[in-house]
Amino acid sequence: MAVQNIAVKLCGILQANNEEEVTAREWRLVGQEQDGAQILTWVSTIRNSDVMNVGVYSNKTKTLSTLYTFEKKLNIIQASVNSTHSLLVYVEKIISPDESKEALYYPYIVSLLPDKVGVPEAVEEASTKQIMLQFVYGKSNKYSPGIRNDRFLLFKHLECIKIYRSPLFLNECDDGSEKWGFDGVYTDPETIVNVFSWAQWDCVNQVLFYIHYRPPTQSFAEGEEVKSPSELTPTLSALQFHADLPHETVLNIPLSLPHVPGAHGAAAACGSYEDDPIPLRVHDCSLDLYIVCDQRGLLCVCHHYLYKPLDDSTSSLVLDDVDLKDSGVNFAYSVTLLHHGCVVHSVVPDLPWSLAKSLRPSYTLYNDNHLLVNIPMLFTHLIDISPHHEPCCHIVVPLEPSDSGPSLAPLLGWGAHAMVDLNTLDVVTMNVTDKDLSSTFKSDTVIENKLAIMHYLIQHEGNMELAEELISWLCLNQHDGLGGLQRVMQEYLIGTTYAVTRRSLSASAINLMNWLPFTLHLKFADVKAGGARVCVSECALWRGAAAAVVLAPRQRVAQFAEDAWTRLWAALCALASPRARLRPDHVRERLAVTLHCYQPEALSRCSTPLSPGAPAARRASLAAHDALPFAELDVCTTSKQEHVIAANLRAVSVHLLSESGEAGALESGVHALATRWAAAQLDAARALCRAAVRAVAAVAAHLPRGFQYIDEMDPTHALILFKILEQYYVATDSIAFPLPQGFSSFFTYLGYRTLPFHAFVQYVHRNVFELQIDVLKTIITSKDDDKKRTVNNKLRLIQLVGEGRGRRALGAWPHRAALLLRARDHAAALLSGGSAPARDHAPHRPVGDTGLAALPSGERLSPLDTFLDLLTAKASLNELDFNLIIEATLASVQQEAA
Repeated sequence: MAVQNIAVKLCGILQANNEEEVTAREWRLVGQEQDGAQILTWVSTIRNSDVMNVGVYSNKTKTLSTLYTFEKKLNIIQASVNSTHSLLVYVEKIISPDESKEALYYPYIVSLLPDKVGVPEAVEEASTKQIMLQFVYGKSNKYSPGIRNDRFLLFKHLECIKIYRSPLFLNECDDGSEKWGFDGVYTDPETIVNVFSWAQWDCVNQVLFYIHYRPPTQSFAEGEEVKSPSELTPTLSALQFHADLPHETVLNIPLSLPHVPGAHGAAAACGSYEDDPIPLRVHDCSLDLYIVCDQRGLLCVCHHYLYKPLDDSTSSLVLDDVDLKDSGVNFAYSVTLLHHGCVVHSVVPDLPWSLAKSLRPSYTLYNDNHLLVNIPMLFTHLIDISPHHEPCCHIVVPLEPSDSGPSLAPLLGWGAHAMVDLNTLDVVTMNVTDKDLSSTFKSDTVIENKLAIMHYLIQHEGNMELAEELISWLCLNQHDGLGGLQRVMQEYLIGTTYAVTRRSLSASAINLMNWLPFTLHLKFADVKAGGARVCVSECALWRGAAAAVVLAPRQRVAQFAEDAWTRLWAALCALASPRARLRPDHVRERLAVTLHCYQPEALSRCSTPLSPGAPAARRASLAAHDALPFAELDVCTTSKQEHVIAANLRAVSVHLLSESGEAGALESGVHALATRWAAAQLDAARALCRAAVRAVAAVAAHLPRGFQYIDEMDPTHALILFKILEQYYVATDSIAFPLPQGFSSFFTYLGYRTLPFHAFVQYVHRNVFELQIDVLKTIITSKDDDKKRTVNNKLRLIQLVGEGRGRRALGAWPHRAALLLRARDHAAALLSGGSAPARDHAPHRPVGDTGLAALPSGERLSPLDTFLDLLTAKASLNELDFNLIIEATLASVQQEAA
């Protein structure tokens, strides 16, 4: 976290503009406006007397302007200034020395016009209820050039919200010049809200959120609890203010809040107020609610509360009950993701009362797709709220132990993710760095937290290098067992394919991604962060009437304008018809059926309709940092890779056409999307293979690659490499992903060199190892110590492969057993009347052969002559391979003689 202090920075600005010594002190942040300006108060000494200054600072222009100076120190808790800096409203809080008396709030307005010394005027009478004032920005003087009609809101807790008008008139002076004048506030304000228990002003979007209580709407749904008409229901509403149009109610959400006595009109339950100027909120200590709103249609309602479970499985809200403080309490916060129609509940159980009471979470939108929840002294919580897919995961990053922590508020105009500590005015930039994610991933955290980090790096950060580095680390540090590594690998494959495909699509085809998988294992799960445990769960809202809580676009005052509420309404309407995403296990089931008909000798490359274009540029495999320990080439007519790619192409195309339901879906790029998806799958599988072999330093940069590289490896190193590649194979095969070319033969030969033969044969029987012709020839022609057992094993492997590959392997094997088998096969083909196989063998002479002298002679006819006579009677001389028959006969005689 980068830290800087507002007070130190502003003292430097004052010193640069004044030659005298700066005596500014007791800085306080009391407001923030739409343009990113902050309103502050500070005390300075002039002529040996202390005065209070109110100023506005803009970090964009690095300028500090003093708006007004009071001749004495005041306890100003909140202030606001209009867009032209001509009017200032503020609230002074006077605390009585008598603790039995409540504090009083005094609202004032003062003119800042240069030609007139403004005197603070009371807007309303003082009240013991919390009062706040806020100018509404955006009102123009388009229709009245000589009148600037500014407006400001007055909040009075549990009573009302009023809107005051404070017009400025352009007056003509005697010398012909024109000056603005202020005659006071209109005495007849408009009451826009009668009774409310909580309110928040969103200065960026000019939206007023508030909670009020009203009778419940009668429901006739089956199984739903019927509430009494006298039981009031809390409702969250939103008023959208416009520049030249009336304000309108755009949101009404029924809330489920803990029962607080007196929350809808009686005395406050906790009896004290927490004055929050940034963001401007009006509430007592019984309700801690915060709303995060974004122009893309994101709306998060964040509710923080403390409770203690009772023996009867109910929950009790923790306020001032001494009995409940004796033991630990549950620190909880719920985030309602309205644009997704769900609620994410987070609970930290069994915290000491003193610690839980002092903690106050802060919320901010992080990198457009996450909600960052900072819990001081405990952890940082990243909740995925992306509008591109359903909420699926969360990341918990532990914080360093400390005795205290700041309560942060969002700060405008100071860069992305800037927050301020209202007590010390320290500006903190909330950043979850790669170092934080890497250390959390490498800790003893649960596998769900690691999966969420992998999802964040791939789909939201695009940091593929760090993702591959973490997978390489996990290959050697499998704390969660082999299942954890496979899940992380599968999440990498699915997430990378989704992210690469999405980035390569045009805007017209981007909606088709809603039917493709973006995750496989992600879910909300409990996570342990340091000494605390975070229990997270998700529940869905009633989606049938989700769109009814937001005002429809055709009911708005500006029907054709697009803003956050129209986008939110569209998102809620989409929730009514949930999309069925393609499931990788379904593709795997279909692929398992077709693999029974998979015949490499009968297929050709033209059977795979893969377009030549690819979504992402692949780095040259000749580069040292990108090289795999095998040649990326399959020595066969066709490979399993092509069969898997064809199955995925077909599955994606059929699913998109059946689920999208659009007549022009084919023209919208279904085929292009399926092609990009299949190509991205292959790229992801290759990148994951690179990360896996890099983990065990199996990158053959300056060494020969392929089978020769395996022969030169240490046996222990080869076994470790095999175990990791085995997990890689299981991860890809279980979700129907293609393997890089050349991997199957390399993996098979590696297994032959590291496993016992009986285990190797089991892998072959289960179609894990593929005996392609290149690896089969290498195994058959290799030299081993135990000759008799090795020959039998090789002959068994030849029996497992197809007839064509078996003949080719025998032709390349310079051994007596291969010679005999080829000769017998040749003779059997001739005697049965079939065509003789092609002569692709090399001349072979057993060692110590004596030629024809080894055969009997004299009166007894030679067996070879008799056998040749029989063959020539059945076949023509052109078909008969005399050399093969002679060599095989000599080898057989020599073997019998030995």
